[in-house]
Amino acid sequence: MRALLVNPLFPDTYWSQRHALPWVRRKCLIPPLGLITVAAMLPRHWSLELVDMNVEPLTDDAIARADVVMLTGMLAQRDSLHEVIGRCRAAGVPTVVGGPYATSLPEDFGKADHVVVGEAEELVADLAADLEAGRARRIYREARKPGLDITPVPRFDLLRPRAYHHMAVQFSRGCPFSCEFCDITSLFGHRPRTKTSAQVLAELEAIHATGFRGEVFFVDDNFIGNKKAVRELLPELARWREARGRPFTFYTEASMNLAQDDALIDAMTRAGFGAAFMGIETPSESALRETHKLQNTRFDLVTGVHRLLERGIDVWAGFIVGFDSEGRDIFDRMIRFVQNAAIPYAMVGVLHALPRTRLFERLTGEGRLIETPTDGDQFGLTNFVTKMDPVALLTGYRKVLETLYEPSVYFERCRRNLERWKPSRFGSRPRTLNEYGAALRSLLSQGRGAGYRRVYRSFLGWAATRHPSKLGRAIGQAIAGHHYIMYTRQTVIPRLERQIEELTRARATPRPAQISA
Repeated sequence: MRALLVNPLFPDTYWSQRHALPWVRRKCLIPPLGLITVAAMLPRHWSLELVDMNVEPLTDDAIARADVVMLTGMLAQRDSLHEVIGRCRAAGVPTVVGGPYATSLPEDFGKADHVVVGEAEELVADLAADLEAGRARRIYREARKPGLDITPVPRFDLLRPRAYHHMAVQFSRGCPFSCEFCDITSLFGHRPRTKTSAQVLAELEAIHATGFRGEVFFVDDNFIGNKKAVRELLPELARWREARGRPFTFYTEASMNLAQDDALIDAMTRAGFGAAFMGIETPSESALRETHKLQNTRFDLVTGVHRLLERGIDVWAGFIVGFDSEGRDIFDRMIRFVQNAAIPYAMVGVLHALPRTRLFERLTGEGRLIETPTDGDQFGLTNFVTKMDPVALLTGYRKVLETLYEPSVYFERCRRNLERWKPSRFGSRPRTLNEYGAALRSLLSQGRGAGYRRVYRSFLGWAATRHPSKLGRAIGQAIAGHHYIMYTRQTVIPRLERQIEELTRARATPRPAQISA
C-alpha cells in the first residue's frame, strides 16, 4: 500500500522564525516528529512518502500516487489541513487525519474519510489492517494512554535533515500540573509517561546517522514532569554525548520549579542541555492562582530565572494577558518583569480558551464563549468575553509587544541575559560550517542593511569586548531577534491596529432604533 504522509503548513508566527531561517540556510525550525513516529508504526511492506509543506509544496502528482493520505496537525495548521483534505477528496484519494487538532475537535473533520482520536501506539496496527482490507471505520477512538516503552524509533530517514534548523525527540507525555488554560493534561494525562533511556539513545543514534549536527529539541511539554525518570536518563545521555564528541546540544520545555532543584539543573547541563522554554505566564500572583498555576507562586520568579541562567540554563518564556483578575497595570508590569528577568525570547499572547480545557468548560458555563473557532493563534482577538474592556486589552497588549521588540529594548535585554548567563563547561559542541556562515550572513545583513544596524553593532561590539567567549551566543540572539522584531512590526502590530479599529468602530455604530408596538 502506498501512503503519503503530509505535515500541513504552519502560518507565520513568533514560533516560526521565518525572517531568520534564510540566514541559517534552513526551511523550517523542527521536523514533524509525530508524523514520522506514526510512520514507524505502519507495516514494513507499505511504501511511504513524506511531504512537509513547511519545507516543500504538496503536488497533485504526490497525491495521485498515493492509496491513502495520512495527515496530522495542530490547531494552528487548521486552514492548510482542511485545504489538503479538500484536494485529496477532489482527487478521489482517501484521507486519515489524526493528531492534537483531530483529537480535540473530531467534529471539524466531516470531509475526512477517517479520523483518529487519541494516541496512536495501540491503534495503528488495526487501522492499517482495516485500510488494506477496505473496511476502515470512519472514527477510531483510543481512550487508553499507552506506555511509551512500545513507541518505535521515528523514521528520521524519511526527512530531509538539511531542511531543518533543529531535530526533535520525545521522552515523555503528560504533565502533573493542572493549569486551567492548558490542554496537555486532557490530551496526554496528569501522570507523565516516559520512554526508556535506551529508546531515547536509539533515537539520537538515528538522528546522528542522518548526518545532522546541532541542536535537538526534547519536545516534552514538561521534561521534568517525572523527575525520577529524568534523573535516570540524564547520566546515560551525558555518557552517550561525550562518547560521540558532543554532536548535539539540547533544549526542552519545563516547569519553573526546575529553578528550585540545583541537582537536577546540574544534571541537565552535564547532559548538554542549555535552554528551556518555561510557562511563566504572568507577574500577577492573583492571575496565577486564578488559573491554578500554583507552582509559580511558591518562589520569586525573577530570582528563579536568574538562578537558572547562572547555572547554565537559558530561559525562554511564555506569557499571557487577559486573565479575569488582571487590572490595566498588567501591561507595564509585564514589560518590567521581562526586562528585569533578562528573557530575550518572551512569547506574549492573549488568553484563549482551547477546546477540552477547564477554562473552555468554565467559560461555556458562564456563557462567555464567542462562537468563533480558535486556530491556536494567541496574538490577537480572543474567543471569549473578557473582564477587561477588549479595546483596552488589545491596546495594552500592543504596547507590550511594541516595547519588548523595539530593537534597543530587545538588545538591552540580551545584554542583561549575557551578563547573567554562565555557560556550563559541558554545553559546548563543535560548530558547524553552516553556523559560521550564519554568523557571517548576520554581520553582512543586520550590520549593514537592517534599520536597527546601529544598536546591533553596539550590542555585538559590547559582547566582543566584554564577553568574547559569549559572542556566538550574542550573534544567535541577534539572528533570532530579527524575526521577533520584523514579525512584530510587519504582522502583529498592523493586525492589532486593525482589530482595535474594528472594535472601536463597532462600539461607535448606533444600534437600530427599537420600534414600539
